Amino acid sequence: MKKIINIILGSALLLSCFANAHDYKGGNLHIDHPWSKQVPPTSAVAAAFFNIMNHGDEGDTLLRAESPIAGKTELHAHIHEDGMMKMREVEKIDIPANGSRTLKPGSYHIMFFDLQKVPALGDRFPLTLHFAKAGTIEVDVAVEEATYKPSGQQKDEMKSAHAHH
Repeated sequence: MKKIINIILGSALLLSCFANAHDYKGGNLHIDHPWSKQVPPTSAVAAAFFNIMNHGDEGDTLLRAESPIAGKTELHAHIHEDGMMKMREVEKIDIPANGSRTLKPGSYHIMFFDLQKVPALGDRFPLTLHFAKAGTIEVDVAVEEATYKPSGQQKDEMKSAHAHH
């Protein structure tokens, strides 16, 4: 009986580790920690961020994204135009060979418009990413607290948090 209980507990622990895993692989790409800032419950828009690492010798391209939480999903970037930073839709996001592309606030990101359901803090929602070479990769986006820290402090915390990778 004790052996059966240990097997059940071990299996539950293993499954919980997989449930908490927050990185995804497809082809030569590794997508780390997809997340979205918590938005007000009446918001019509949200955004998603993550890091894409390309372990291949050829570049790849994120062509489009979609999620059931939004009526419309777009690839976006912040672009310097007329002396101001402006958010604009882009046709694609390139991921260099043996390199990475970080989607983050103030840079490249995924925008969700006409939210069908506003995700709450702690929720996860599905996001489908379509790449030119790696094909389709399904990820879950974790909704996290919207924190605004000086970029240096945030980078230090991210390095510390991701030191185990």
